[in-house]
Amino acid sequence: MKTYLAAAIFVFLWICSFNAYAQQQNLTISGKVSSADDHQPVPSANISIAQRGIGTATNHIGDFILIIPAANLKDTLRISCLGYKTNIIAIANLKSGQTLAINLQKTSIELKEVKIESHDAMKIIQKAIDRIPDNYLNDQYITKGFYRNVTTNGKNYLQLSEAVFDIYHFASADKKDDLFRLVKARDEKNQRDFSNIELGRSPKSIFAADKVRNIANSDVFGKDGIKKHNFEVTGVVDYKGYRAYEIAFTEKPGIKEKGYRGKVYIDTKSFAFLYFDYGLSPDSYAAFKFGDLPTRMLMKMVGLSIDLKYDHDRASYQQVDGKWVLSNVAEDARLYIKGSQRKYDMNADIKFNYQVTAVDTVKTAPFDSRLSKGTLIENHDSDDDKFWKDYNIVLPDFNTEQVIAQIRAINGVNNIKKKFIERLRKLPKNPAQRLDSMLAFYHANGQFNGTALVSSKGKVLLSKSYGFANKQKQQVATEHTAYRIGSTAKTFTSVLINQLANEGKLDLHAPIKTYLPWYAHGNITLDQLLTHQSGIPEYFDNVDYKEKIITQSYTLKDMVVNFCSDTLEFKPGTEFHYSNANFSILALIAQEVGGKPFATLLQERIFTPLQMVDTYVGEYKGTDNHQAIGYDNGKPEIHYDAANTMGAGGIYSSAADLLKYHDGLMTEQLLPKAQRAEMLKPRVEFLDYNAWYDYGWMTDKAAFNQSANKHVITYHPGTDIGFFTMYTRQADTNTCIILLNNTGDFPRYDMTDLILDILY
Repeated sequence: MKTYLAAAIFVFLWICSFNAYAQQQNLTISGKVSSADDHQPVPSANISIAQRGIGTATNHIGDFILIIPAANLKDTLRISCLGYKTNIIAIANLKSGQTLAINLQKTSIELKEVKIESHDAMKIIQKAIDRIPDNYLNDQYITKGFYRNVTTNGKNYLQLSEAVFDIYHFASADKKDDLFRLVKARDEKNQRDFSNIELGRSPKSIFAADKVRNIANSDVFGKDGIKKHNFEVTGVVDYKGYRAYEIAFTEKPGIKEKGYRGKVYIDTKSFAFLYFDYGLSPDSYAAFKFGDLPTRMLMKMVGLSIDLKYDHDRASYQQVDGKWVLSNVAEDARLYIKGSQRKYDMNADIKFNYQVTAVDTVKTAPFDSRLSKGTLIENHDSDDDKFWKDYNIVLPDFNTEQVIAQIRAINGVNNIKKKFIERLRKLPKNPAQRLDSMLAFYHANGQFNGTALVSSKGKVLLSKSYGFANKQKQQVATEHTAYRIGSTAKTFTSVLINQLANEGKLDLHAPIKTYLPWYAHGNITLDQLLTHQSGIPEYFDNVDYKEKIITQSYTLKDMVVNFCSDTLEFKPGTEFHYSNANFSILALIAQEVGGKPFATLLQERIFTPLQMVDTYVGEYKGTDNHQAIGYDNGKPEIHYDAANTMGAGGIYSSAADLLKYHDGLMTEQLLPKAQRAEMLKPRVEFLDYNAWYDYGWMTDKAAFNQSANKHVITYHPGTDIGFFTMYTRQADTNTCIILLNNTGDFPRYDMTDLILDILY
């Protein structure tokens, strides 16, 4: 993975919106490539004009789009992928705008008639190296390329970058560095979560992606690299229509630095390198050093460390006029980033895709304009909304417009936070005044509409509403206005489950079948449900399930049978995947063991003892005006039976009642101290939120400044269509922060962080 750090670190996320367009004389086609055997999409299949170097690749769902120049209308289209037979289509038979459905037949992986033991891997590799001058384009030529680089932390996009560029390749005899000409680039970075960090691509890193042109400096196939690795011929395979030696390699015993594992494919006739597929061995991760010496010195000065957790590179080659040249590159990496000055404590997953979209062996004059080798491409955004209409690209695997909008919205909110911090310096020191000023500021900027209650050291400092609970009636909320609290309801389910466990009616380590003998995945334990480690899929991720849940009414058992019984996503206990299904099942278990409806158990065991008079499960049935209306994109939310999600959600509550809930958790009124400590014990990482997940609660790792000051912050956000909630507790200072919003998402982490900073 070739990444270069400028003033800090840029992990890049490309946001691509592609409008299919071609000049009138060109031909634009699109389509999907699928397996003929099971009709599943074929990702990373090459769609190219045979021997011309013009092409693209499919995305993870098999989709592609390709602009075919008018000069190539008499050529053929080549569709190829490792493990499948190559398809050939005459371009003359295609029409502009046509959508193709291409089915590839799987091919035999190994040609059995070849006796593998008779082949010497090192001799094959050496012959391939010796024949590079004969097999690859050796005179000057130009390639046009496209890359997309995406960096995420869980589901949170940190950065997205894309570029179209030309590379001038000097003839090998010239011994000159390639030239880079940037055509267009764009970069969107999450300034809230990745401020002052800049990981980016430079021309030098793009050049290095071509494994063959840099073979002499290869950590595997250079002179020193070959000495550090063992090589073995493991088969002769059909690689995209070419018979190829499959050679596997691993680092030799004792190699801790720059040891690699993977495979290389070499043509059996020409001995050309066709495909590289490898990454650093896990034993080498610890020895990995990010950046050069000046970069590491700078990182040390700012209290920043970066460790490699995963690395995987692929590079494939294509034939152009009988010679081989780079086709595409894919690099995946995971970095662990930790910062002392800023609260970085997260994994950053990087996906880089680089596609050579055209090869020109005729127009070979060097460029007049070019970037220097070490310049970050991300620093050269193009001011153009119609980015890729004239260029071949690889279609994105996600909705780029939504991601762009999401990052820009985050950055807009981040700017609001900065503006308020500047204003905060001029405000009186009184915490209540500062809190009110902050909430009013966010409301005035369209970022908060609802009720806020802040209590510190047992004293309410602020209890106030901003905006309307019901816009149509111009109804102002109060501390008794009920909002649907979404997943914050999971904390109530956890309290109830832990009460039953404390009474000896439940064993948190027992399997589900102990209480629901008919359930499909009975060996999953209750603590795996409580910590989202069951492997049961999230029912709201299934479009069909979601439609049914918001349009019909279901009993708790119907919910579990119909929507919580699908094939497991992973072996229970091995991974974390947040899933509402876990808590629907827990609610049903509580109902079975408690002998009463789940809603009744909550009422009798929690709501009534704490005198929570505004709190209930399901839709409000009364006639007064103590219920907020949820708004989705400015319109009243679609009505649905909120009781469908009980256990995972489905609860209405008010700020006043949620403070009573906090007070109850500060005593032994709900749970004995030991059982409460078990419930709030951090158990598994929740990477999306930089937190630990406990039993139905979250414990902050580094999202809030006060966590760095040794305060333990337990909380749980909530989301339910128009309603968004932040419920935060800091027990050592007897602090409770309640933010209830009824107009969609709001900057709940930023606002909570500011409140904590104002208080302490």
